Amino acid sequence: MTRPDIASLDGTDYDVIVIGAGAVGCASARQLAGRGFRTLLVDRGDIGAGTSSRSSRMLYSGLGYLAARYPLWQMPFRPGDMVQRLRYTRDVMRCRAELVRDMPGHLTKHRFHYPFRPGDRYPPWLVDIGFRLVAALDGWRVPLAYRRLTAQQAGRESALAAALGGPLRGVGVFEEYMYAWPERICVDTALDAERRGATLRTYAEVTAISRAGAGWQVTLDECAPGMQGQAQVRAPLMVNAAGPWIDRVPGGGTGRRRVIGVKGVNVMVRLPEAFRGQGLEAFSSKGEPYYVFPWRDLHFIGPTETEVTANPDDIRVEDAEIDYILAEANHLFPDLRLSRADVVHCWCGVRPTSTRDGKVTSLPVEVTEEAARPGLLAVTGSTIMLHRHAARKVARAVEDRLGKRGPEPRGVIPVPEEDIGQRLAREPVVRLADLIRRRLPDGLDPDLGRSRAEDLSQIAAAALGWSETRRPEELRHFEADTARVYRQP
Repeated sequence: MTRPDIASLDGTDYDVIVIGAGAVGCASARQLAGRGFRTLLVDRGDIGAGTSSRSSRMLYSGLGYLAARYPLWQMPFRPGDMVQRLRYTRDVMRCRAELVRDMPGHLTKHRFHYPFRPGDRYPPWLVDIGFRLVAALDGWRVPLAYRRLTAQQAGRESALAAALGGPLRGVGVFEEYMYAWPERICVDTALDAERRGATLRTYAEVTAISRAGAGWQVTLDECAPGMQGQAQVRAPLMVNAAGPWIDRVPGGGTGRRRVIGVKGVNVMVRLPEAFRGQGLEAFSSKGEPYYVFPWRDLHFIGPTETEVTANPDDIRVEDAEIDYILAEANHLFPDLRLSRADVVHCWCGVRPTSTRDGKVTSLPVEVTEEAARPGLLAVTGSTIMLHRHAARKVARAVEDRLGKRGPEPRGVIPVPEEDIGQRLAREPVVRLADLIRRRLPDGLDPDLGRSRAEDLSQIAAAALGWSETRRPEELRHFEADTARVYRQP
């Protein structure tokens, strides 16, 4: 993949311009290029550096999407809502099976536990039905292997289950997947998009969108360090896939709020060695989903769910959020007595949920178009798990407007195994943080990549021609970026 000089893009016409190189934007570019559309994918930063890199890293089975927030007795009187939830969960499970099939190297499989307690909103028999229904919506292609055990049986099988505080009515056990490296999913999808004909330009910020005949003109400003330049590109269709920043793209809408940000905080801790590789799904004291996620030798716990209106760039982890997450863990596992001293690091992200009448809704994934600005499409309601589903909806919306050019792309072009030097030559790395966090797995280590930063800066400098002035600048930027994204005790 080459990163073209921004001046070379000036005056170029495309069929579609995709804004945002997160999971949805990269997958949309892959779909569009594979179907024969001349596609440009742009981002003001690196591939997958926004929300996609700050998720809870779980390839979720979708059980929670069947859980309505209204009382259970109202379900028979809201058939439309339940049908929509079933359709959404079906999409989730199909995407889950697709990723397990196509990207096994990016996933790890784990045993999760679901504790049943007296007074739970959902009785065990209803959860049993829910798990079996979710599995059936997938056609049983990727088994959940769900079982309900007594507390004693679960405790004999699992130290994590044995440590749960009581009283317990039983424990559900099932299989779930975690993303081993969510950022790399974005990068590999972008690579696949380029092989199918897309043009990718990172560190190019959209600063204006204006009418140009029957289409649109986009102004791009160079954002890479030490570089300047601007380009104006044109296309009849634009796809705004900027996630929680979707309403902040200059000229990208009419002022109507299309997404509401939901802040999620996760806290990384070291739990007993006997818990390693095992996870837990439960509900917090607020009635929100609460997880213990296995992560290599560690676990992370959370998330929170708080509506936010501030710029996602400015969102940080707060003390009260850490204390809440630790308190919930201690309620579940009273003998652990977790404190801030047990925190390795923590992070937060902002999930771009769709809005209906000013309220948050997680359903469904939508590709919308403002009547007053035809040709400006916006993708809302997606997650990293649904990025391929969202991309197919984008492609169909484009085909409805421009006509079909070719068949839907199938499969994934494999990415060859390469050393760091080859990767730097083939992939658009601009900053040291791009290499450590999104091209190599080091950024997800407990030390967040710090132990290899010096050595990797030497390799990057040699491959990318950095001066001995630029290299220490990149090390300082990496430290600042680490402090911005992660909070440490």
